Amino acid sequence: MEARRAEAKTKYDEGADAYAAGHFKDAVDLFLAADRLAPSTPLSFNIARAYEKLGDDASALRWYRDYLRRTPEVGNAESVRALIANLARALQRRGIQQVTVLTSPAGATVTMDDQPVGVTPWTGEISPGKHHLLLSGRGYADAERELVLAADVPLDVSVRLTQQSLTGAPNIPPAPPPRSALPPSPAGPPPGRKLGVMPWVTLGAGTASLGAALTFELLRRSAESDAKQQLIQVRYQQRLETEQSRQTAARIFLGAGGALLAAGGLMLLFDRPAATRGASAGLLCVPGLCGVTARGQF
Repeated sequence: MEARRAEAKTKYDEGADAYAAGHFKDAVDLFLAADRLAPSTPLSFNIARAYEKLGDDASALRWYRDYLRRTPEVGNAESVRALIANLARALQRRGIQQVTVLTSPAGATVTMDDQPVGVTPWTGEISPGKHHLLLSGRGYADAERELVLAADVPLDVSVRLTQQSLTGAPNIPPAPPPRSALPPSPAGPPPGRKLGVMPWVTLGAGTASLGAALTFELLRRSAESDAKQQLIQVRYQQRLETEQSRQTAARIFLGAGGALLAAGGLMLLFDRPAATRGASAGLLCVPGLCGVTARGQF
């Protein structure tokens, strides 16, 4: 804190030197910097005087008003009020007037006539007459005001924001019930299984492969019978090659189907719930076809 005060005093002294040298813009910047470090009523007066030297009526008016707002009973209050009245008339001639919006707490968004203009504390120049003011802040209820700005007198608007009630808070859906209270799901794999539907997909693929093997076997027999009926050697050879290719395809599908059925059956066997007892699986073969058998509670 002491370091900030020391730095603020340095800025103030530099600003006073700049003001005395007629460098009013530098003086404004230095006084503002000092005020941010350590707010002080005399600084508001000095900032206003520097702006007045620059011919910036609106800024000078703003800081003279801030000076009286900080210390209403200051010794030179009457002379400052006269300066304020003169500057207000200067704005009136331009068809505008100054308004300041203050909130407790500060930092609320200011919306004037449906246009966001800044955050509080906010000072600006608008046309005289009726205006709609909306103030909004996180965690606080919106505040609306209808203000009437005179043509020749600046206006202060002070609003104390109200914390938003719980009834105004957004609806948050209740937390889901604990898992023990949820009804059992009608779909999906039985409890305790980790592989899900993978065993059934594997068994389905194996069944499809065996079906394809059976189809090619029937086609092979048809080609074999057709080849025996051919009297021409070339045609016989063609039918024989067709028979052999179909036989190869049938064997490939048979092997793949058997392997898939075996894998699916083993997955069902080892993926059963812990409480399941007496499950078993085996390989069953009949002429031209092999498959997996499985028993137990899956």
